[in-house]
Amino acid sequence: MVQPDIIYVKLLLKVNKGNSFGNIAIDKARFVLLFNECKNRWVENHLKEKDSILIDSLWETLKTVELTQGVDKSTYTEFQIPDDFYEVVNATCVAERKPCKREIFLREIKNQDKSILRFDYNLRPDFDWEWSFFTIQSGFINVYKTDFDVNKVALEYYKVIPDIDIEGYIRLDGAASTNIGIDISEQYVDQIINLAAEEFMRDFQDPQGLQIAKDRTNSEE
Repeated sequence: MVQPDIIYVKLLLKVNKGNSFGNIAIDKARFVLLFNECKNRWVENHLKEKDSILIDSLWETLKTVELTQGVDKSTYTEFQIPDDFYEVVNATCVAERKPCKREIFLREIKNQDKSILRFDYNLRPDFDWEWSFFTIQSGFINVYKTDFDVNKVALEYYKVIPDIDIEGYIRLDGAASTNIGIDISEQYVDQIINLAAEEFMRDFQDPQGLQIAKDRTNSEE
């Protein structure tokens, strides 16, 4: 866990290293907003690189859960996904067609394609071929079925990286801020700090500081 006061000091040092405006201050409310925005952008950029080693940076956020409380909806079984779900990585299910049970491999599809696949003989869910598909919407994973039941689902996913906070200001909801750190490796926190420094210098309109921040970000990639 990297504490917010450490992140705050590091960002101040990055911003003031090589700038042409002297000692630049960042208020804590702006720091929290800036870092969290850059954290979300960092995650999105890494998830887009499916075939790149960048995706390895997110292994710390991988989580696998077993979903057992399914609700039968005739053509599919509905399971509630965890609150910290961000993006699916892989899913399988235990299917049952009495007296047999077996693991079935699942593929995510777009919601608009489900009707096409359900009625295509070669693509519809098949117990014998150990194949089915699922959609995710409105906080649920829907696993489609034909002549079998879906008993449980093993879901592997990237979990949400919660926003940080730091003591010393009043939040928009009127509550006092508190210290909330971030639970990823420090090397990845440093990459996010570099993005935040670059964004800050862009807003501050310091060409020299912006170029230094960009060079620092590029060297981390």
